[in-house]
Amino acid sequence: MFFKNKKNRKVDSKEVGLEAGLMILKFFLKTEYLHYGYFTNGLATDVTNLKQAQENYAEMIFSHIPEGTKTILDVGCGSGKTAQELIRRGYEVDCVSPGQILTAYAKKLIGNEATFFQCKFEEISNDKKYDLILFSESFQYIPMDHSIPKAMELLNKGGYIIVSDFFKNDPDKKSKLGGGHEFEEWLKYKASYPIKTIAEMDITAETAPTIDILNQMTMEVVFPVWSTVWALAEDRFSLLVKLVKWKYEKKIAKIESKHFTGMRTGENFKNYKIYKFYLFQAQN
Repeated sequence: MFFKNKKNRKVDSKEVGLEAGLMILKFFLKTEYLHYGYFTNGLATDVTNLKQAQENYAEMIFSHIPEGTKTILDVGCGSGKTAQELIRRGYEVDCVSPGQILTAYAKKLIGNEATFFQCKFEEISNDKKYDLILFSESFQYIPMDHSIPKAMELLNKGGYIIVSDFFKNDPDKKSKLGGGHEFEEWLKYKASYPIKTIAEMDITAETAPTIDILNQMTMEVVFPVWSTVWALAEDRFSLLVKLVKWKYEKKIAKIESKHFTGMRTGENFKNYKIYKFYLFQAQN
């Protein structure tokens, strides 16, 4: 077979999911941001407001960039939309983008206005230093013992780090929502780093509506399509479908349990996750 194991796979399933989400958001909502929405000032939890909420999130990030910042490393740049907007505002931006699909998209969006490091953040080998390292929903994918220390290596003296991401706050492991470092573990790591906290916000309540919107789309659009495809396949290729269901029974059950139970809600997000924004300054 072409793919023998996970390590040899050229395309990551999570990246495919992000790419699919990006295409849906771009076509239906005319947005290329991949991050959560920031629902403030009474903005209703409705799919038609997601674009505005995502723009609110981006503005929240931009508003906390310290005066005098000129160079930024956008870690896990996603579609490249945030980097594009930063460049438009006059910053010099480089991007870390380990995947193939999203890197190609981001390069097409940004062109030659940014240098791309197509590797994991902890694998960067670069003599260039930056005024600010930005982790916008990418921090959770980086081992904590490499995250801040590697950022310190890449910062100018007294440079800044923005971490805006969610963490697990679920000691009993009840959540159907994946992703995020353990919050208590992060607090221990954070205390050990030579960084000063300039700003800190808990934005769990403001980002949670994003999960309600995604859950609604999943239950009202994705699940019916999923069910219809299986029904059609069973009608046309019953023996093949039986074989597939037998061979991949556990994987199919895992997908359905994770995505189609209706438990991935904003309320559960608030119960089992904590979304934090931090602005740190390196003490070097």
